[in-house]
Amino acid sequence: MYRRTLDVRSGVGQLMHGLATGLRAAGARVRVVCQRGSWRYMARTRTRARRLSESQIRALEESRSQFVIDHEMELPNADLVFAHVLIAEAQRLQTRPDWAEQLAREQAFFGALGASVPIITCSKLMRSALAESYAIDPSRVTVRYPGHRPTVFDASRTKALRVRARRTLGVDDETPLVGFVTSGDFATRGLDIFLAAAERIRAAVPAAKFLVVGSKSLPDWARAHPAVRAGHVLHRPKGAGPEAWISALDIFLYPSRFDTFGIVVAEALALGIPVLTSRRVGASECLAKVYEPWLIDAPDSEAFAAHTLTLLGDSGLRQALAAAGTACAAELSRERYVAECVEAIVDQNV
Repeated sequence: MYRRTLDVRSGVGQLMHGLATGLRAAGARVRVVCQRGSWRYMARTRTRARRLSESQIRALEESRSQFVIDHEMELPNADLVFAHVLIAEAQRLQTRPDWAEQLAREQAFFGALGASVPIITCSKLMRSALAESYAIDPSRVTVRYPGHRPTVFDASRTKALRVRARRTLGVDDETPLVGFVTSGDFATRGLDIFLAAAERIRAAVPAAKFLVVGSKSLPDWARAHPAVRAGHVLHRPKGAGPEAWISALDIFLYPSRFDTFGIVVAEALALGIPVLTSRRVGASECLAKVYEPWLIDAPDSEAFAAHTLTLLGDSGLRQALAAAGTACAAELSRERYVAECVEAIVDQNV
C-alpha cells in the first residue's frame, strides 16, 4: 500500500493506517510503503512503514507477485487505486498556477491508467468529477464514505472538551464561537470565504468570535485581515487533537471550494456541532435530510453568514441539527469504512 508522503495527521494518512490494520486483522500480509514520512508514521502508529526510492516504487508497481494499492494516483499499473483528491476539478473551480506540476502528474497518471483498474473513492461528487475530467467510466468507481474514530469524536465528550478548549482560548461559555478546522490548504479550504463571512456575522453580533485551526500559522494576507488584527479571529495550528477545538464551537463553518470528502465534517457531526457547508464538499452527501435547507450549492460568504446568524439566534434549531448530525455520524465510523474497503480489496484479490 503506497503513498508518496505518510502523515497520520491528515485524513488520508489516518484512513491508510486504519485500512492496513483492518487488512492485517483479516489475515493479509501488508506493507505500507512511501518515499517520505516513514519514521514519523512509525513513531505515531507503532507500526512499520518502509521508505523506498522512486525506482524501487516503480519496480514494486511492475511486480505481479504482489497486490499493489496506490493511494497517491502515481502508479497506473497498480491493482487498485484509491482516488482521494482531484487537482483537475479543484483547478477548474480555483485557478492556481502553483498546481501546474501536480496537475501534469495527475493527467499523466490517468493517461496511463489501465482501463480495467478499479478505483475506490470517497464520494459521488468525486466519482462525477472523475468522469467529467478524465472520462472514467463510473461503473469502475466504487464510492466508500470515510469514517471518523467514534472513541475520539464522541458527543458524550463534547461538553468537557468545550470547557477546556474555551478556557485555553480565553473565550467564555456565552460568547458565540464560529470556526473551522482543516488539515488542508487554506486557499482551497476557503479561509478567505470564512473571513468574509465572519465580518458579516460580527457586524450583526459584535460579541461573536471566530476560530481557525490548521497549518502552522495563518498566511500573511490573513494575518493582515482587520478581524484577525483586532483579535476577533483566533488561530491554532494543525495538531493531533482537533476534537477539542471542534467541541469549543457553536457552529462549524466549512467553506471549502472543493473537497472530495472532508472527514472533519463527519468529526464535527459526531461531536454534535451543527455544520454549515456546500455541495462542493463530498461529506455533504451524508448529511441528514433536516440539513437540506442549510446546504448551499457553492461556498458563498453571504449565504454562510445569513445561515450562521439564523442558527446563532435559535438554540432549538442548533440542537435539532446537532441531534441529526450525531445520528448520521453513527453511520460514518472508521470501522465501517475499513470493513467495506477490506471487503472490496479481498474481492479484487481472490
